[in-house]
Amino acid sequence: MTEHDTITRDRRDDWTLMNALHDAFRRDLYQLLHTTAGPAAVQARWQVFRGQLHFHHTAEDTVMWPAVRAKLTGDPAGLALMAEMEAEHARIDPLLATVDDAIGIGAEPARLREPLTRLSETLAGHLAHEEAEALPLISKVLTRAELGQIGRAIARRGGLRQAATMFPWALSDSRPGVSDRVLGGELPAPARLLYRAVWLPRYQRRTPRL
Repeated sequence: MTEHDTITRDRRDDWTLMNALHDAFRRDLYQLLHTTAGPAAVQARWQVFRGQLHFHHTAEDTVMWPAVRAKLTGDPAGLALMAEMEAEHARIDPLLATVDDAIGIGAEPARLREPLTRLSETLAGHLAHEEAEALPLISKVLTRAELGQIGRAIARRGGLRQAATMFPWALSDSRPGVSDRVLGGELPAPARLLYRAVWLPRYQRRTPRL
């Protein structure tokens, strides 16, 4: 293994939180599609999912992708990939609106199945594309310090209110070991204490299970 391989691997370790967020999006859509819970629970979970996805994609569009494009001058393939990421986000937005409309009429399973299926398939394709191509490209063109700056800029956009929902939403049902890696790598000690003592219990009380 070369020094370059080691550096690239270390940078990709920074995607633990990103992958946890992606897994949570997939999880929520699967649960919304297969739940037997009542309309109130479905509406509540949809609002959490929708808010997290909106924040996630807005942060990518306004903070991450511009920083990456600035590093891709003279790389038409890389710039084309960034354009594909933004175009995929744009295709997801009207699908969210379709589910909003269906839930506004009444969160009945038969009414939601078709728009949720379309959203799930489209979002799954985008997430897989991002994981397979965009994240490895970003790992090559941005340093760990630059990735850290992007992470801090996104955190400032959301503030504590966003963090208080995002972390328990993403980590409460995450794969073994993911929660410890994210909390140890992304949150300072006071925020980790808040997560365990306040954020996670409050999220579990307020968020219905499907």
